[in-house]
Amino acid sequence: MTPACKRHVVHIPASDLRAGKGNVLRVRLDHLRKDGDTLVCAEGEATTEFTLPSSTTDIWCVGNRVYAHRSSRNTLIMLSNNRIYLIGADLKRVVRAIDSIGDIHTIAICDGTLYYLSNVGVTVTKYTPSPTSTNICLHHERLFGADGLRIRYSKPLDFSSWESYGEQDAGWCDLFPSGGNVVDVVSMRDKVYFLRQSGISRFTGYADVYNFRLEEIEFELGEILSHAAVIGENAYFFTSCGLCRFDGTKPVRVESACDEDIDLAQPIRVDTAGGKMLAASVTLKGGSSVIYLYDPSIECGRFVRHSFEKFAAGDDMYLMREGVLYQLTGQALPTGGECALTTQLCFASLGEGEKRLEAVMVAGQGTFTLEAVGEDGTKRTCSGKAGVWTDFAAGVRGERVTLRVICADAGVQIEELTLRVRREDRI
Repeated sequence: MTPACKRHVVHIPASDLRAGKGNVLRVRLDHLRKDGDTLVCAEGEATTEFTLPSSTTDIWCVGNRVYAHRSSRNTLIMLSNNRIYLIGADLKRVVRAIDSIGDIHTIAICDGTLYYLSNVGVTVTKYTPSPTSTNICLHHERLFGADGLRIRYSKPLDFSSWESYGEQDAGWCDLFPSGGNVVDVVSMRDKVYFLRQSGISRFTGYADVYNFRLEEIEFELGEILSHAAVIGENAYFFTSCGLCRFDGTKPVRVESACDEDIDLAQPIRVDTAGGKMLAASVTLKGGSSVIYLYDPSIECGRFVRHSFEKFAAGDDMYLMREGVLYQLTGQALPTGGECALTTQLCFASLGEGEKRLEAVMVAGQGTFTLEAVGEDGTKRTCSGKAGVWTDFAAGVRGERVTLRVICADAGVQIEELTLRVRREDRI
């Protein structure tokens, strides 16, 4: 029998490189980001003008304010002016609430104690026991928080009043235990949402307590594993199913998150970066710690390959490493690092018969190493530059092939992948 063969040329623009579109089943971006319709090198790092105090154990961002926590000295230091606030050693979170006249309140949440940081000095207002161990958010002139199954709210227009209980003063209520303890509290879409271990409670709370309403949201995504990043009118958080989006009605899995390599059994710290992206410090299944970013505007998740000990995001993104603070800046490679695009490709649409990926051409700029792995485990590696066909010796066989494009050039640009696939039939 004589094999009949046909060669197909498959074009995959960078704008189509996301799961479920065309021939692409899955995509992973390592230190690459979208810039229009092109993939370019992701953020670099630069030392900041801030100096971290010795023995700093963690960093936090609140808008444009950067704080260093020293647990051994029970201090939180605002780096822009070196104000030193005395707080607890067991700091869990630093958040902010903006009141009705626009003043920013910075709040440190410790285990059992809440600290309001003064905007004009180094004094703190201390609340013990704390009304919240999760978060503080503003909703219709009241602050809301939660601890365990109990939610609390402050007196209207009086953020310092958590315990003056009365009909129209501060107050509290308990949630039904079925959803578990509260993990985070967010305010969006004119409601307060209490994210719980395995559920979401929606709270409507206008000025009059007789208008308060509490209801449960349908939730079928396992366990909530992280705090939430509120971006626009949606909240994004990790569950045991991966990254999820919540629009106030029903949470759904983000199919374009590209988060399959994240070890969800390890702690995940989530912030909102610049008000536009979810930023998280995560652990990959191989054991390494990386930064994960998800941008809802382009529905794309990616990994940033800088080494770090602590990570924080606010208006900007910061890393702590070996006692030095770094800010993520413009396009640049990490020291000794590289960019990588990994795609899982499916050639079923090319028709019946055995498929072989023979060659790849990268449109854009840079010199690349290409790795292709077939369904039988065969791996081929070759090198080439943008705009030139790069051939794999004998090709790699399979209906599904994994292709990895690697570049160690900070000026890399990937505009399109063009694949040459041979299809053989036996007649």
